[in-house]
Order: sequence, then structure tokens, then C-alpha cells
Amino acid sequence: MYIGQIGQNPWRNSTWLSNVSGKRNSAALSSVLSQAQARSSATNRDRVEISSSGLRLPNRLQVLETPEATQIDAKLDLSADLRPASEKEQYTEEDALMNQYRKQYRLNFIKDGDSFVLDTSKPVKLMLEGQVSQESLDAFRAELEQNGLGDEIDWRGVEEDWIHMDIRFDNAESFEQKADYLASRYAVLKDRIQTQYSGEKLDQEMQTLESMYAKAKEEMADSYAGNIGGFYDGLGQSGAAGEMRESVLAAIDGKADAYSAYLEENDIYADITDPNKQWLKQDDGYMAARLRESMAAASAADGFAAQAVSDSAPYSAEDLAFAASMAQELSGQIKKPEWDTYEIKESDADLGRYLARQYQSLVDKMEDADVGSRMSDLLKDSFEPFIGKFLDALDQKIDHNRERVANKPWQAGLIRTEYINREEVYRAFAMFQ
Repeated sequence: MYIGQIGQNPWRNSTWLSNVSGKRNSAALSSVLSQAQARSSATNRDRVEISSSGLRLPNRLQVLETPEATQIDAKLDLSADLRPASEKEQYTEEDALMNQYRKQYRLNFIKDGDSFVLDTSKPVKLMLEGQVSQESLDAFRAELEQNGLGDEIDWRGVEEDWIHMDIRFDNAESFEQKADYLASRYAVLKDRIQTQYSGEKLDQEMQTLESMYAKAKEEMADSYAGNIGGFYDGLGQSGAAGEMRESVLAAIDGKADAYSAYLEENDIYADITDPNKQWLKQDDGYMAARLRESMAAASAADGFAAQAVSDSAPYSAEDLAFAASMAQELSGQIKKPEWDTYEIKESDADLGRYLARQYQSLVDKMEDADVGSRMSDLLKDSFEPFIGKFLDALDQKIDHNRERVANKPWQAGLIRTEYINREEVYRAFAMFQ
């Protein structure tokens, strides 16, 4: 991977062009290259001419400039770098330093009439973690130690961290982590506003916080309901999406209340005693991470308080996390069913026993995770409809076998063309329970 700017072509003086088509064309190519070098300051254009006799190629070729670039470390874990903050397992002092450093070079837009345009007076840089020198970070750290981050809340930073709160099948395992991230960040910001402001300013800042929090919370609830809830609705669990949506909202609010209550009783800011690290107290993302760690440690020692549920929001955060993870697994099996549909078999009983073992594993996992009875019933009731969809997916693979045999009759008898015997599957499944 390279980043850089347009500059001189590094291979312009190399000889590879003269060897492209052999000696027969070497003279012509050398002539083209010489002309291009002579016109290096001219504007490069590609040209095709159309005449009555048809398409005519340009009578001269021009070598286009290529970027002059600096190679960066190709081994960087770009997927980890690009994960939203709500899906990263930790946020350390070094993470906070890098985050604040990169904020200096955010794209800034200013209002111009009815639109917004880029503010070119502010510097812009493209950078990845690991591409900033330690010397630059140390110098920036010294500035923070001396000047701090300031009292104003970086609402733009909060908004940017809260715009990727959706729950999908590919990040379903992060549900509870994202819920804790949102709730703890809200609790820290609420505490900071109530401590730092009063009067009209207090009301304005709280209004901003509540608006952003509600938007992020709604995104989590709507996406969970649409993806995870919709999946269970499709497995015959009518109304699951709506109940899950209300449960997500209640779970996040419950976590926010718990974090706020913990903050009232525990001064997490007092743990930062180093005079050179006082700026960290003004990084709400960093303090939210410390709040999560502190409360998790306390909960592990004292035990977790059970989350209250209701008729309209019947599932706890733990229930929702388990259901999301299970939906991720089952939907993956339907999309890419991993079962041999090529080998001709005498019976499909093995498939039934395989699914029975998977069902028993699901039950064991629910017991270990202490899943609530309402969610437990929903997941159990979803499994038989899942089997039907899974067998449909296997039959679709067999359809491909049939098409293959139709095109290549000699393969008949070598690969499976008979659909799954569902009666055998369900009989074996029932016997194994």
C-alpha cells in the first residue's frame, strides 16, 4: 500500500518498455519514450479520433505520470484500525493520545450559503495508527500535559463515535460491548455536564447529550430488531422483532442508570494522580473506558444485579446478546450450509443426528449463560423452523448437482441428485433427543 503525491515517474528511465514487444518495436517505443520525456512539462492527454474510415488511434502515445509514493507497512491490521470505537475491546492512554492527535487533522467544513465546503485553512492528513512518529506523539503529549484538552466537550468526536452503533449479523457478537460503550459514555458525559455547568449552559449541553444518545440508542434498537429480530420472525416467532427492539432500548437505559449510580458512589477521576496525566480526565472516551473497567471489577466481586424486564421489554441484555450470537451462527449455516451434498448416501439419518447434537449444544449454552425463560423458549421454538430452512439450502446445492448432471450426463451416478430425505432427518433428530 502506498500513500503520496503525484511526482516524477520512478521507472521513466528504465528499459522495460523497450523489451515489451521485442526488437521489432523497440525503436518505435524508444522514440515514443524520448518524445514523452521531452514533453514532460506539457499536459498529458489520451486521444482517440473517429473518421469516415473508422476508428483511428492517436499518432503519438504519451507516458502518463505515476504517483511518487512512500510505502507503508503492509502488515498493518487495517480491519482492526477501522473498527468503530464501540467495537474495540479497550481504550488505553496511548489510544487516547493517538485519538486526540488525529483530531487535529479532521476534515473541517464551513457553511457557504446553503451548503458546506471544506475549510482549506485547516490542515488535512491521511494517517493510520502506526504511521505517526513517536517523536511527534511525544511532542503532542507534552502540549497536552501543559495545556490540557480544555473544558468544552468535543461533541463532534462524540457524534462520530456514536454513528456506527448498528447491529448486523457480522458484528452480532459485539452487541453487549456496544451497549456498554454507549451507556458508559453517556453516564460520563452526563456527570461531567452536571458537574461543570449550571443554568442555561447546563440545559443546552444536556439537550445535546440526550439528543445524540437517543439517536444512537434508536440505531442500535432498530438495526437489532430489523436484523436479529427479523431473523427470528422469519423462523415463525411472530412479534419477536418488536419485543427485541423495546428490550434493546430498555437494556441500554438500564446500563446507563447503573453506570450513573456507580459514578455517584465512586470517584474514578481520583485514580488519576499523575500531574502529567490530568488531561485524560477531559477525554470522556478514556474515562468511560475506566468506568467500564472499574464497574466490571466491582460487579465480579459483588455479583451482578439482575436486569429488570417487563411485558413490553421481556429480554435482558444477556438474553439479547445470546440471541444475536445464535442468529449469527444459524443464519451463517443457512447462507453457506456445510454438509456433504455430493456423496451419494443410503440414508440421511446422520444429518438428523448432527442437527440433534447442535440443538443439545444450544440448550447447554443457554443454561450456562443463564438465559431467561422467555428467550429460552423462543430459541428452542426457532430450531425446528431453522432445520427446514437449512434443508432447503442443502436441496438448493443438490439442484446445482442436477444441473451439472444434465450438462454432463456421464456424471450421473457419481454425485448426488436425490433431495434430502426429510422424514429420515426428522426421525433421527427426534430419536436422538
